[in-house]
Amino acid sequence: MNLPFSIAQRQILRHAAVLSLVFCVTGCASWPRSWGARPCCIQAKPVVHREPVWWHLFDVTVVSQVENSFELARVGRRLFGSPVRAQNLHDGYVGNSAFFTDRDPVELSLEQVRWGPTRPDDVAVAPFTITKPKTEGKTPGLFVTDARGRRYLLKLDPIEAPELLSGAEVVTSKLLYALGYHVPGYEVGFITPGELQIASPATHHDGRGVSPPFTDEALRAIVEPRLRDGVMRVGVTKILEGDILGPARFKRFRDCAEIRALRVAYAWLNNIDAKDHNSLLVWNGRETVGYLIDFGTSLGADAGAAGPKQPCAGWTNIVDLQEASLTFLTLGWHHPTCDVQRNPESSSVGLFSPHVNPDRWKPYAPNLAFQEMTESDARWIARRMARLTRAQITAAVSAGQYHDPADAAYLVNMLEQRRRAIISQYLDDPSQEDPTP
Repeated sequence: MNLPFSIAQRQILRHAAVLSLVFCVTGCASWPRSWGARPCCIQAKPVVHREPVWWHLFDVTVVSQVENSFELARVGRRLFGSPVRAQNLHDGYVGNSAFFTDRDPVELSLEQVRWGPTRPDDVAVAPFTITKPKTEGKTPGLFVTDARGRRYLLKLDPIEAPELLSGAEVVTSKLLYALGYHVPGYEVGFITPGELQIASPATHHDGRGVSPPFTDEALRAIVEPRLRDGVMRVGVTKILEGDILGPARFKRFRDCAEIRALRVAYAWLNNIDAKDHNSLLVWNGRETVGYLIDFGTSLGADAGAAGPKQPCAGWTNIVDLQEASLTFLTLGWHHPTCDVQRNPESSSVGLFSPHVNPDRWKPYAPNLAFQEMTESDARWIARRMARLTRAQITAAVSAGQYHDPADAAYLVNMLEQRRRAIISQYLDDPSQEDPTP
């Protein structure tokens, strides 16, 4: 005869039923139906509200972290070892999405990797007419039209490091393209002062709400210190075609595998500026495409500091509540493990070491999509990374056009060591995926 359940057993069963119901109903991933039926693809033209950078950083560091702690379904699923799965990862496969194109990295030729999304007609042709200076961010730059009327953004390197930011941005864009992500065309350019002219009027905002003319004197002030043998090296970005809507909110894409797994790709490249504003949604008339942009804080460069990275870049957030709590609880005895003195490899390469651990890697500020990454998401991108070859990495680095071959060789070696460390971390038998011996 079956004995009735005890009160304690009934309570356990009741709690288990409630948890199961919560996990099934509220713990599932969601996708805005107004964007289209296919998760992670945007068939509509959404309205994008651009937040001030300061509010976004406060939001992802404090406000959203508090909100996330009350999402009991997600928290519970993680605690019980069953985190919310990505909506578009099925049997280890991710199809085309807003931010991603499913192309096999091993099928890309060295030429395709070197040029990425840049087409022959995309290469800027002198002379250049300056329409306005770049005022957002800390990296100086110029918006220009070339001889054919095409629009570009010219970004300038730090005076004391004339290859650091432009090289990092170009190389990183090529490698992200090889992994399948949408990026604009980034190239290195060499310009003489005579190839620059100012449109009339060319104005800019100086932070006080006024727009004084951009003068020849202002132009000379930023160009002349950067001349080497009468030539200035710049990073050249082709302005995207289509209706530029504004930055994506990564939180909206937190259940898309390719955005979660971007944490691993960015850890590989140590691209620490992973805030929402370094993405861009563009309506092309048929669908909305998501682009990753602004890679001046990747590899050994730090655009925010206008120089090389610091040792803790990639290991702590700028405002790191976890590290601050540990320091407080230990009465100041705790220090981050990265808190050691290291020197940059060179002024062109900056500080880029072979040490990487995507599970511990941290960008400048928390990325709400990266926090949702699962082992399945990480294995998916690791398999794609394993299908890249050293020759393809070398081709991508060649796009950086480093003057000293030793700098290019150093970057190739560091990227290869970091890549192999990542695929060994996530893949049981990396040799089955790696196309090179």
